Amino acid sequence: MAFFLGNHGRFAFQRGPDKQLAVLTSSISPDDIALTLNRVSFDGSLDNIITGDRIDISTSSASGLAFIPASNWSSNTIENGFSCFVQINEAGGLRLFPTFAAAVNNDRSAEISLQAFTGDPLDVAVRIRDASANSLGNVTSFEFNASREAIDVTALADKFRNQYNAGLLSGSGRIDCAFDYTANGVIEPPLTVMQTIQRLDVGASFDAQLYLVDSEITPETQTIFYQITALITSVGITVPSDGVITATVDFVTTGDLRLIFGRPGEYILKEDTDRIELDQSVDFLLKEVTD
Repeated sequence: MAFFLGNHGRFAFQRGPDKQLAVLTSSISPDDIALTLNRVSFDGSLDNIITGDRIDISTSSASGLAFIPASNWSSNTIENGFSCFVQINEAGGLRLFPTFAAAVNNDRSAEISLQAFTGDPLDVAVRIRDASANSLGNVTSFEFNASREAIDVTALADKFRNQYNAGLLSGSGRIDCAFDYTANGVIEPPLTVMQTIQRLDVGASFDAQLYLVDSEITPETQTIFYQITALITSVGITVPSDGVITATVDFVTTGDLRLIFGRPGEYILKEDTDRIELDQSVDFLLKEVTD
């Protein structure tokens, strides 16, 4: 019989299931572009966007996204849609980056330069999405409870209570971590989870993988984890005068809840709310068939 220590596991956090995050609608005027800081802002950015978010910006304007230089598209012309990662400051100004690591570390050498434009404001739609899960840093422990409702099917003449166990499956849990606001590579800082509950318009939902054992940490073991879609319900912070600042995050599941043996699957995001699970090369999806 084998026994496993808690350091065999980890908590992987994904900022939000693509099918559940709402679209922000706003406008960007020429005055919203700060070339000296290379930032762009719009109404709702401060309340809904977190550093490291991947956003899709689109507009129906005939001039396209005029504040982004044409060199950022393969067509070398300004188009109506653009996808990037963002770093946000305390005033809601966004700096655009091509990668998650560059955004969370505010790597100015990799930033996407903006340009000024003139004319009417651009009506834009901004969708926040995330295509992958990153390990959450400084997690000291996490707990997860899965429960199934027991339906009472006792008849009036029965002398003993009967329970039917095909009720709804739900889960809840808690994350305990040491507080940190700094990023290290692609490790999510605990501040990200604390900020998620403050998304006013798009909600505080997220995907997560709760690893009991992980072969990437300990190659001699298998990988067993819970895959969940959840909603953050509360965040607590403890600031002792003689100790480390710690944070506690409570959540409840709002969707899929599965205990999986093996490595997690990857997904190809589509334009609708569905997902294609990636079990093989993407080339398979590009082949024509004759039958």
